[in-house]
Amino acid sequence: MSCITLQNEVAKLIIDPNMGGCILHYSAMINGTLRDVFRNADDANSIHDSASFALVPFSNRIKNGQFDWQGKQIKLPLNHLPEKHVIHGHGWQTSWQVISHSGSEVTIEYKHKADAWPFSYLARQSFKLIDTTLKMSMTLTNLSAEEMPAGLGFHPFFTRTQRCTLHTNISQMWAVDNECMPTRIINASEDFKDKQGHIINDAVLDNAFINFPYQASIYWPEWQAKADITTSNNCDFLVVYSPDKSGFVCIEPVTHCTDAINMAEAGDKNTGIKSLSPQEEMHIWMNISPKSIIT
Repeated sequence: MSCITLQNEVAKLIIDPNMGGCILHYSAMINGTLRDVFRNADDANSIHDSASFALVPFSNRIKNGQFDWQGKQIKLPLNHLPEKHVIHGHGWQTSWQVISHSGSEVTIEYKHKADAWPFSYLARQSFKLIDTTLKMSMTLTNLSAEEMPAGLGFHPFFTRTQRCTLHTNISQMWAVDNECMPTRIINASEDFKDKQGHIINDAVLDNAFINFPYQASIYWPEWQAKADITTSNNCDFLVVYSPDKSGFVCIEPVTHCTDAINMAEAGDKNTGIKSLSPQEEMHIWMNISPKSIIT
């Protein structure tokens, strides 16, 4: 199936099931102007240029694509060369099937058959547009006969203006090495908690923040607007990716930290990785609500 458009009088969403089940477009009417909440990817030919995609059955990186799980050593093929670590799971690099579609909501799914990742599973995404608010959810079901390591996340690319800021009540984050692998927990900048928030252009980040309180706001002062972000209470980590001189910032609610399977195996606590029993499900959601800040 070609792209699917959800549209009402004040917002528009375009989803491409064939290109990683990604979002290509999310815009909303704010202060009388239609604004690109996510970066505009109408002409994207690659998932790398999309506006948002799902992270399933794990988020971020697995070091060298290898891990031990319940006595088995598992080695995954590298999926983002020349990157030396496996990244972002499977969902973003495969086609999804449309399960249902109405004027305001669409549900798509991807069924993975055991291969180098020796666990079969079903992933299902739903997107719903209510006024300007985008509601996204994802469910992962273990279809294997054994326990499976599992994690989920969302990877939206928000439009980044010159004065764009991020506000959320976070205090600590994982420092990373030059391969974006976690090294130690350090204090985060205090300005994330300020009313004005952290100015995105002030720092280059590719870090996972811990103890995410399930809510954040991105501000666009040039538009006199913001978007409130709320998530399910199992998205305990927030990855912020803000490369230098870029027109986007990724604000990614996820259920576990980078390389969580290996870190848990090494004895680290609170990595967020989950073990799903056969037929067990895990579920996450995220709501994004753009609005005016004119009082």
